[in-house]
Amino acid sequence: MSVLATQEFCITLSDLASFMEISPTEVKKKAEAVLNKKVKSPWLMPEEVRTLLLASGYKYPQKVISVQMLKGGVAKTTSVLNVGLRAAMYGAKVLFIDLDQQANLSFALGVEDESLPVWVDIVEKRKSIEECVRFVEPHVDLIPSSLNNSVLDRALMNSNRNWAQVVKAPLAKIRHRYDLILIDTAPALSAVNTAVTVASDEVVLPVNPDKFAFLGLEKNLSELEDIKQDFNLQFRRKILFTKFDGRENTSHELLQKCIESFEDSLMKGYIRTSSEVKNTVRSGKSLFAGKSPVKADYDFVTREMLGFV
Repeated sequence: MSVLATQEFCITLSDLASFMEISPTEVKKKAEAVLNKKVKSPWLMPEEVRTLLLASGYKYPQKVISVQMLKGGVAKTTSVLNVGLRAAMYGAKVLFIDLDQQANLSFALGVEDESLPVWVDIVEKRKSIEECVRFVEPHVDLIPSSLNNSVLDRALMNSNRNWAQVVKAPLAKIRHRYDLILIDTAPALSAVNTAVTVASDEVVLPVNPDKFAFLGLEKNLSELEDIKQDFNLQFRRKILFTKFDGRENTSHELLQKCIESFEDSLMKGYIRTSSEVKNTVRSGKSLFAGKSPVKADYDFVTREMLGFV
């Protein structure tokens, strides 16, 4: 069970009103009509939101999104965590997959048992993918990671099967259950990340205002282009600008450089810097539990990934 409180997985009527561009009173009336019951709390559970939004004409995607970046410290895991939790609040059925041996995403979701099966157990046929899925909260599942995944790259290369398919093939068995599958990866160019890319419909690359992060972005993009050509893939690449600080010239300069260099790939939303962003993974709390202004940033990015923008 997650360390996150139940209400941290719920969206408020006020937030729904802002998203649907109607008043909270109108949201409540519409929810009561669709759900056929009185709404007494100031928030709705994920399944209630799903019912409401489907009745309002919204459609949920079914896609696999991997979040990758060669350089660490770009809010990669933080972004995976908060986008996934917010998507679940919007009623999406979310599967997190932690493929980083540091297991920070797993820890943030309250899963710290090193004895649980992880992806290397799937590759080496000790466990099925179904056996690796852990329930976190309604609409949120996780395939955790641990230090056991530190040998995953070697296990892939030693596999007698087509190693490039060792993420995509198992996922094919369960992806129909989810609207959004979010894969957190280690900061590396590796066989594992190549296999993740093969399985992805979208690859999101977070980059922060740092010249080394920008160099890492260029290297990542070059690698992705090679993988796309080698395996004849059609995934979309997206660049997410993180840790933006409007008080610093470097933030403005590198954001402008991203716009000039990668305008077609740059996401509409971006993430501002804040102490809450730095602490969200360590504390095991979603940004949406507090009053951080960055909530609005991740809310918009989540809706962009869901196709709700």
